[in-house]
Amino acid sequence: MKLRAETNFLLQKQVKQAVGPLETVGSAILSTLVFAATFWCLSGSIRSSSPAVAMLVPAALAIVALLANYIGLARYRTRRPARAWLVISLSLWAALAAGAVLGNNYWWTGVAKYNEYQQMANYVNVDPSVDKGTSFMDAGSVYFKDGSSVDLTKAIAFRNGLTYCVAPVYSEPLEGTGNEPKTAAGFVIPKSGTLDFWAVGTDCCGTTGTPFECHDATSPFARSGLRIVEDNHKAMYQLAVQEWTATTGIPARNPLFFQWVVDPIAVEEHYRSLSSNSMFKLTCGYGIAAFFVAYVLHMVFRHFKVL
Repeated sequence: MKLRAETNFLLQKQVKQAVGPLETVGSAILSTLVFAATFWCLSGSIRSSSPAVAMLVPAALAIVALLANYIGLARYRTRRPARAWLVISLSLWAALAAGAVLGNNYWWTGVAKYNEYQQMANYVNVDPSVDKGTSFMDAGSVYFKDGSSVDLTKAIAFRNGLTYCVAPVYSEPLEGTGNEPKTAAGFVIPKSGTLDFWAVGTDCCGTTGTPFECHDATSPFARSGLRIVEDNHKAMYQLAVQEWTATTGIPARNPLFFQWVVDPIAVEEHYRSLSSNSMFKLTCGYGIAAFFVAYVLHMVFRHFKVL
């Protein structure tokens, strides 16, 4: 009898010693899986192809977290072992919150932007010195005519938290010595009577606009523009252009703003695959953080004598 009692005591001690690591590792694994599922549903193409499924999965996981929460609290009130359930429930809520926030952010900067470009028009052989912006208001990407480039020396910057950089796209010189019409500042007015095509970017130029290094502006192979679709950025670029026109005297009646890139299609594909390419790295990073958080929660509950 004495031997059996000692054996039972040792077994109970070993089980208690194993519970802590199992709580930590199990909670971290479950939390990481929930994070990955939530992030995938809210950031990927499934959100546009099957929005009901994309929202149903996080909702079902939230119900699981609520159930774990309820069981943990119920067991705690009746003085039964509840620490594992409480650690799991808190870890699941953390996973849902992190997955939702990051997933939504990657959605708007990735797939949602790609979908918007797919609904816009593409134009080729556009002459920025002859054509007007009013003819291309639905443009998503524009391939400019041979000889078109960004005038890096005429860039200007507008500061409002970020530095908003703009530079004119042209095919004929903006300065000349001939008899062509000029502004009071000595700049040549384009044949179109307006300068409506602009290469832009944020935090990619000096405080005055130069050096202008936004996207592929310095590449000799770039001759294309991918339209800026963020409304808040367009408002800031508009202010920068207004400052530019006030200085040069060249009007910009319907300015359109573009990322100056070598290959617009490649940039669009980057947006489409942004979340899927980042998922593994984000999940691994979250898994490490989840293990640390689960361990801290376990130690906190243990400190307060939660069984």
